[in-house]
Amino acid sequence: MDSGRTRDHEDDNAPYLPERYRRHVNARRQQKLIKKILIVAAAIVVILAFGLVLSGGFSGLQVPALPALPPSQATPATPASSISPKVTATVSPDVNITVPAAPAIVLGPGIQEGSADSGLLSLETAIDLMHLEYPLPDYTLASVNLTGQSGKKIYEFVIQPHAGIKSHAGIMAGIDAATGEPYTAGQESVKISAAQAKRILGTAFPYLKPDQIRVRYTNVTDSPRSWVFVLVKDNSGILSGSLDPETGQITSFSLKVSPADRPANPILSMTDAQKIADRTITGWNGQLPIKMNSGLYESSGKAGLPVAGRYVFEYNRIIQDQPCDVDGFTLAVDSVSGEVTGYERRWSDPDNAFSVASDSLVAKRDATFIVLQNASGIAPASVQSMQVLSARLLWKDLHAPGQTPRPGTIPLAWKVTFDDDILRARQPPVVATAWIDAQTGAILDMNFHH
Repeated sequence: MDSGRTRDHEDDNAPYLPERYRRHVNARRQQKLIKKILIVAAAIVVILAFGLVLSGGFSGLQVPALPALPPSQATPATPASSISPKVTATVSPDVNITVPAAPAIVLGPGIQEGSADSGLLSLETAIDLMHLEYPLPDYTLASVNLTGQSGKKIYEFVIQPHAGIKSHAGIMAGIDAATGEPYTAGQESVKISAAQAKRILGTAFPYLKPDQIRVRYTNVTDSPRSWVFVLVKDNSGILSGSLDPETGQITSFSLKVSPADRPANPILSMTDAQKIADRTITGWNGQLPIKMNSGLYESSGKAGLPVAGRYVFEYNRIIQDQPCDVDGFTLAVDSVSGEVTGYERRWSDPDNAFSVASDSLVAKRDATFIVLQNASGIAPASVQSMQVLSARLLWKDLHAPGQTPRPGTIPLAWKVTFDDDILRARQPPVVATAWIDAQTGAILDMNFHH
C-alpha cells in the first residue's frame, strides 16, 4: 500500500492548478466582463440615487463587523486592509438579488509588501484553495498574512470554526505561495513526504477519480502527528481523512454520500455489510487479533422521511484473550452501495504495554457493588434510582494522544456504566462510568457528576 502512482502531470517543483480550477477562473473572467457591461446601467442608477441621497432617501450602507479572533491567535497590529470573500450569484435582468454580506478577511502587512512578487499565486487563488480544506459555512477565514518560513513564502491563515465543529479555537494553516500546496513547518522531517502520501492515497481510492489530492501535515500538542488529506472533485471535497506520516498507513477517512435518489430502506443486509467490513480490515491491515463488539444501523433520513443510511461496526483489539477499550477499528458501510464510507484505525499501543496479569481476581458482582457503594457516597439521594447498565472486563488503554505507555502499565479492569434519575432526565441522557482494577478491586476512575 506504500507504493503507487501519482498524477501524471504532478510536479513537485511547479505550481499545480487542477483543470476544474482553471475553468473556474475562466468563468470568473466571464463574470467580470458581464459586470463591466452592467456598469453603464449602474451609472444611470447612481445618478438617480444621488438625488435621493441628498434628500435623505437612503440611510447609508452597513459594513459588517470583522469576526473576533481567539486570544491565542495574534492579529497583525496594523493590518494593511481587508478583503471580503467572493459571493457568486446568477443574475437575471428581471429579478432583484440581495447578496448576503460575508465577514471580511483581515490582511496582514506582509500581503501588501509581497504584492509585487509576480512569482507568487494571487491571494484570491490562495483563498480558493484554503476553502477546499476549510469550506464555508463551517469555517471562516478570519485573517491572512504573507510570511517567510524555511526559505518559502507562505500565505498564513487564521481560520475560525463555527458552532458544531469540535474545536472552537482559531486554527492556523499555511499555503505555499509559490506552489499552492498546503504547508506546515516541520513537514520536511517526517518519513512519508507529501508526494508519497499523495501516491498512497491515489492508489487507495482510484475509483473516486479525484481532480486533486491535498495533504496537510499536522503536529499539534497532545495529538498524534498525521497527514490530514482531502480528495477534491469539481472544486469540492469528496473524501477526507488522516494518514500516519511515519508508516504511510491510512488511519481514518470519511466519504461524502449524497442523500439524493436513495431508497427509504437498506438494500444490503447487516450480515453482508459486516463481511465487507471484515474484508476491508484484513485487506488493509492483514490478519489481526480483533473481535466485533457491536453493529448497528443508522438511518440518514429525518422523522417521517426515512432514507437508507449506513451500518456501523465496532471492533476491539484482543490482547491475551481480553478486549481493549480503545484500540480497534470502526467502519461504516453504505447500506445501498456497499461502499466503506467511514474508517478509523486505533492501534497505538505496543504489546508489552499491557499487564502480564490477564486473569480477573475480582468477580463482576463485586465490581458493580464497589461502584454502587462509592456512587452512593457521592449522591446519597440517588441510591434508590441507581441502575447498572453494563459491566465488561477490558484493558483500560485510554491515554493522551501521542503518548506511548510504559511496559506493563495498562491494567485489566471492569468498566461499569450506570445512571440514576438525574442523569436519565438530562437531554440527552448521560451515562456515568467507573473502572475497577480486576486484580485489586481498587477504583481506577469514576466519572459520576450531577
